[in-house]
Order: sequence, then structure tokens, then C-alpha cells
Amino acid sequence: MKPQPFRVHDQRVVKAFVEARRSHTADEPRLKFGWSNWGFGTEELGVSAERLAKYGVRYIELHGNLYSDDFGYKPDATLKTLGDHGITVSGICGMVTPDQEFAHNKPHVRARAVEYFRRQAAFTQAVGGTYLLFGAGSVGRPAAFDSYELERSASTMRHVADDFARAGIRGAVEPIRPEETSVVHTFEQALRLLDLVDHPAISHINGDTYHMLSGELHIGATLLDHGHRMLNLHLADTNRRALGHGLLDLDVIIMALYAIGYQRGDNYCSAEPLGAGGNPYAAMNLPPQADKLDELVRVTAETFREREQEVLGASDEELFALYQIDGE
Repeated sequence: MKPQPFRVHDQRVVKAFVEARRSHTADEPRLKFGWSNWGFGTEELGVSAERLAKYGVRYIELHGNLYSDDFGYKPDATLKTLGDHGITVSGICGMVTPDQEFAHNKPHVRARAVEYFRRQAAFTQAVGGTYLLFGAGSVGRPAAFDSYELERSASTMRHVADDFARAGIRGAVEPIRPEETSVVHTFEQALRLLDLVDHPAISHINGDTYHMLSGELHIGATLLDHGHRMLNLHLADTNRRALGHGLLDLDVIIMALYAIGYQRGDNYCSAEPLGAGGNPYAAMNLPPQADKLDELVRVTAETFREREQEVLGASDEELFALYQIDGE
């Protein structure tokens, strides 16, 4: 029986993983698994850190909530709180809104984005994060102003690129589904934008499995082809819920990451399950439901580690049989 197109891409990933695994060493590192905490709403950082530590999550991608000098996390207090729980900052999730965005057609809105990201860059450096991510356009504005948004976004990003470089951090563009933003929905579009920016401090991609379901032909194939430009991957199942509570083939994603050597670099997998339907950004400024967050973190962390172990422990023959690969 002829396999469906998605299965052909699956098989490509499996073969690439099996080939890469032959060069793995006995002390091969595991994928760095963390959590993007802006989905925890207004919860105190100490409470979030305690929850993450409880379920063995050692990296955190912090909400870029330094909206002014008076609002947001303070570096010393942040490091103290996270250090008490053995958690390290991987990076910062920058918030691009209709009031501050790179692609806007009004200069004062773009200027606010520049000032906002300069603050985030300094904060990222202060807390030891290595990356700062952002969308090319605003989340919450899916209708384009005009046909020049990509060029305008790139031009505005260049105003903060030197600030990123001085801070020693890496800027990463996140492709976001067209239902949420007007520009850069795929990895290829993100690479086109990065070519326009043409600056080493903003030259990476932040992937997101939920958005990739809309924008990419196949998540695993995209990771094989372009994952070398990616430094963080947001994880949520197909319904944007906890890993294991949807239809996502997490095994293929894990195999693709190992196939490109993602585990060996300063790269992260950051869980970001925000819930199905509606507007997840509304919860950003609301008190969280602690019991639901506990279950969300527990299930997601356990599922990720279980599937990683299953993938790494499976024999070539088991993988070929599961993904219907003949004659290998």
C-alpha cells in the first residue's frame, strides 16, 4: 500500500535519526527541556519555580514583562528566586502587541517596540539568558497594513540588533500562524526576514509546534531542513494542550531534533501549552488556576521525557516497523 505523503516525511525523519544515532556517544546529552512561563499569568515567580522544580523542569523561558523600569521582573530578585529552586534562565519570550511592534505602519509604535526590546535585551543579559524571541508583527493583528510589512519589520529590528550583540544574546524570530499575526507564518518566511535584517545578533528562528501545524508541510521535515537555524522550540500538542493530550507525533519531532544534533548546542525545547481555543493572551494578566497548572506541567514533563526515552531506546528494527520502512 502506498504511504500517505505525511508518512513519507515521517520515514525520512526516522532514517535521518537512525543514521545520526550511529555517531552518538555513551554520554550523549539529552534535549534541554524547559518551560515558557508567560502562560502562568500573574502568578508569583517563586510559586512557578517551585512547581517547575517539583516536576524536574530545570530551564525557564521568562515572560518579557519589563514594560517599563517600574514594571516587571528585577534581575537580582529573579536570579535569587530561580536559584533557590535550581532553575536556569534559557531566554526571554518577548511580547509583540499592536501597541509595540516591528512591522507597524506608524513610527511611534515601532519606536515603542525598539525601546521595549532594548530593555528586554539588558534584562536577558542580567539574568544569564542566551536568547530573546519575538514575532515579526503583532500577535492579535492578523490583517496586514500593506505589502511592506516584512521590509519594515526588518528595518526596525536592525535598530535593536547592535543592542543584542552588546548584550551577547541571540535574537530569534518566531513564525506565527496567520490567524494571529499578519506577517511571517513559516520558517521560509522567517529566513527571508532574517536575510533582510542581515545581522548576526538576529539570525535565528524560534519554532512552535502549534504554529508549525498551520504553516509547515511537515514539522519533522522542516526541522531537518531548517532546524540548524533554530535555538528554541515551543511545545504544545495539536490542540495547544499538554503534550500527550492531542494527536502530535512527538516521537518524530524528537527524532528530527536528534538527527540535526540539536541536543549538542545551546538549544532548548520549551513547553508552551496555552489551552485550546479562544485567546491565550487574555490569561497573561489574570490570576492562574494553580491545580490546573500543576497537572499541565506534570503531564507535559512526564510525556516529553517518556517519549524521549522511548525514541532513544528503540531499536532500528522497531522504528522501521512502526513507520513502515521496508528493506532497511
